[in-house]
Amino acid sequence: MLSRTELKSNAKTSLEGKYENAILTLLMLFGISFICGIVLVVVCNIFEIASDSTFRKILSNVADLIISGLFTFGFLSYFVKVSRNEEVDYTELFSKTKLFIPYVLSTLLIGIFTFLGFLLFIIPGIIIAISLSQVYYIILDNPEIDIMSALRKSRSMMKGHKAEYFVLQLSFLGWCILGILTCGILFLWLVPYMSVTFANFYNNLKQISE
Repeated sequence: MLSRTELKSNAKTSLEGKYENAILTLLMLFGISFICGIVLVVVCNIFEIASDSTFRKILSNVADLIISGLFTFGFLSYFVKVSRNEEVDYTELFSKTKLFIPYVLSTLLIGIFTFLGFLLFIIPGIIIAISLSQVYYIILDNPEIDIMSALRKSRSMMKGHKAEYFVLQLSFLGWCILGILTCGILFLWLVPYMSVTFANFYNNLKQISE
């Protein structure tokens, strides 16, 4: 398995000359989310739905799920292709909308299993979440795979690598804090960097698991 330093270094190399397009892709996703948020507020105001009502919260969660379902796999696909040094542009964001149902089902199951883990204690919940961290990548590479098989494959791939993944996540904590302190501006650089790094982790994991 490549070291954390190698995964990050490879991510920086893959992003050379591609940051402008990566940031454009990120801004497009933010823009879509922002516009949908405005539409939701307008609709709620028209129908006089109180901001603190349960129904409005449900509508907001449904809207978030729809946006995530339509664009998460396109977002991942963009940065996976960057990590593999393939040609890609912002239109990749819209290329995986057909995976909406797999996204919803896998997100639901991951949420249930993780929640059950947290009921036992915090650590089991974290372990389960990390074990299932590769599910979206697996579905992206194997669109026809059934969801339970994707979950089992992620658990299998992560055996012996959960600590590495956890430490890799923690290594970005300082950057995330700086991102908050810069009112989110730093995230325009950080999100592509993190996304390609985690895509590299999956690529390496996939290679050694085959």
